[in-house]
Amino acid sequence: MVLIASCGHKKKRHGSNTDNPTVEIVNKGKSDPALVSDAKKLFAEKDTFSTVEIAFNLKLESPERNLSASGQLRIANDSVIWLYVKALGFEVARAKFTKDSVLCVVKLKNSYFKGDYSLMKRYIPVAVDFSVLQSIFLNQVFLFPENDVKNLSYFDFYDAESSINVTSFGNPDYVKKFGFNYLFNVDKNNRHLSNATVEIPQSRKNVKIEYSDYNTVGGHLLPKVLEINMDESVVTFTTTKITFGKKLNFPLTIPSSYKPFEF
Repeated sequence: MVLIASCGHKKKRHGSNTDNPTVEIVNKGKSDPALVSDAKKLFAEKDTFSTVEIAFNLKLESPERNLSASGQLRIANDSVIWLYVKALGFEVARAKFTKDSVLCVVKLKNSYFKGDYSLMKRYIPVAVDFSVLQSIFLNQVFLFPENDVKNLSYFDFYDAESSINVTSFGNPDYVKKFGFNYLFNVDKNNRHLSNATVEIPQSRKNVKIEYSDYNTVGGHLLPKVLEINMDESVVTFTTTKITFGKKLNFPLTIPSSYKPFEF
């Protein structure tokens, strides 16, 4: 996702996280133990499926360029993520993610990238792995690889009117240990992410993920719209079709004439 969008980036629509109303509603106080216990259960409430194929429209807005495209996302649960993007009827790029590798072929540039998830650090100084990517695409609650559930002791939990707010904001020990702040809000009704925000205080950068317009397909609840704000860029995925349980393939080869991608 970041690799394909790296051929671009938008005008900042969100300022620093202090402008985020979800942060402002957080009040000082001890987290309710019952709320903490309930929030921890969210990490075990993963949707079960074998495969999913999602057709989408893609919009990228950035100071350097704007791009409208379409594509397909294919996921074999906990195994493979495959992404294909085309514009004006021509293939732009495709990528394949496994638990330990990243392969991206950019046809417009006759180039490719073959490596691992350390590349993500060029864009956000937070470790991202396969599990995080899959959770983002499928609207599942997640922690970053540096974290695990026991590190939720660094977080505060707040009961808002329609959501559970989980935040490390205001805890200097978390920032000192991990180098970033993390906030996510979970809708009380559907138990899915409403939004998630990562803020890196040292660089004053943030990444915000937002979901909206939910639909139920084959017993699975997924948002129609996924928006990712990164610095001055916004990438918006709008789902047009979702199919679960289909037998999928994940074709991706590197043409011999292609050169390694230069960042």
